[in-house]
Amino acid sequence: MSRTSYKELADALFDKIKDYSFIKMDITSAYEIVTNYIRPACVKFENCKQDLSDRDDELKEFNFKLTDNTFEILVNYMVIEWLASNYILTGQALKAGMSTTDFHKYDNKDMLSKCIELKNNLMAENKQIEINKSYKKSKLYDIAMNKKRIQK
Repeated sequence: MSRTSYKELADALFDKIKDYSFIKMDITSAYEIVTNYIRPACVKFENCKQDLSDRDDELKEFNFKLTDNTFEILVNYMVIEWLASNYILTGQALKAGMSTTDFHKYDNKDMLSKCIELKNNLMAENKQIEINKSYKKSKLYDIAMNKKRIQK
């Protein structure tokens, strides 16, 4: 039986984020950091048709093969987790976001704003993919996506 490994998800995340700070780390540490995003990503993916809790954290794999859609959505949620932990929920970013008129860090506030905007865009993209997937076989989907008319 084919299974999806955490490494496959991590590799896809590395391809998306291009964070060169991972290059300076040993490979085991880099993968450990990234695979820690899997659990929160699974929790955020509420409408998944596959049971994302059916995974083996010891073997670092899901007990089944993720579909292409599920794989992509999960990686996007992992990117959101990476953004949050590295740019949005850092002490410096939070301080810049809550600064008074005496504390001027416009560059950090701009960066925080752009990261939050990117996070929101990824969330919206994931939600749209989930909607498209859930309505794929409905007449409403045919009308909206394929511009077909419903036959009576």
